[in-house]
Amino acid sequence: MSRSIITTGALLFAIAASGCSFHARDAESYRKITREVLETRNGDIKSCYDKALEKDPKAEGKVVVKLTVEKDTGVIKDVKLDKKASKGDKELHQCVTDALTGLKIDPPDAREGQATFTWKFEAKKHG
Repeated sequence: MSRSIITTGALLFAIAASGCSFHARDAESYRKITREVLETRNGDIKSCYDKALEKDPKAEGKVVVKLTVEKDTGVIKDVKLDKKASKGDKELHQCVTDALTGLKIDPPDAREGQATFTWKFEAKKHG
């Protein structure tokens, strides 16, 4: 069965005064690098959806996660499911949030980032 996985994202960052030599990206650059780092886990996220499809060939859902990019280290932390905005299989939700553990942006930024990313999972309709 073919499938579709769509991601979207938003990133806010807190401006902090810093004398460090870390990058100070603009919002679009910060959003882009964070998305690129998250996309390194696309294979894992696809596997999460494949498992959901094994249980239910018509499985669909939406996983919305909120996370923090730690200033000065670039570590992506506090990856949490937005339970109100997420829909579908709870095992899929947990699998996606687990897949995002241990990531970091490099080089890090002088500012902390707060991000929300959404993955939509849709079984392709035939006919």
